Amino acid sequence: MDANDLTALLTQSREKNARLKITGLLIYGKREFLQLLEGNKEDIFDLYNTIVKDKRHQQVNLLWDGAIDDRSFKDWSMAFLNIDDINLEKLKGYSSFLQQGLASLHLTGNKSIGRRLLIDLRDEFL
Repeated sequence: MDANDLTALLTQSREKNARLKITGLLIYGKREFLQLLEGNKEDIFDLYNTIVKDKRHQQVNLLWDGAIDDRSFKDWSMAFLNIDDINLEKLKGYSSFLQQGLASLHLTGNKSIGRRLLIDLRDEFL
């Protein structure tokens, strides 16, 4: 996706998420997306199912589904980070799995690693 495609996607996502009171973070890198969504479980899964059915998406994987006490991204309808623009080796807590692409997260066996990664990136860059 080029910058215009990403901007259009973010605009659409932010408007829909604000309407549904969904918050979260979207990370893009190596032509892959990693997304954390927070909100009403039914609304989240309705949105997730829409994403899964979208023909533009391939290999959609749910990394973690769990209740949280507080939202990590409570003030953002959709924060965004393009990891292609970051020198990942300088990232605190750098892990080489980011070089393998975001899809490699589901191979770790730890269902919460995606959430931890997103929160770490939020704290480091946003």
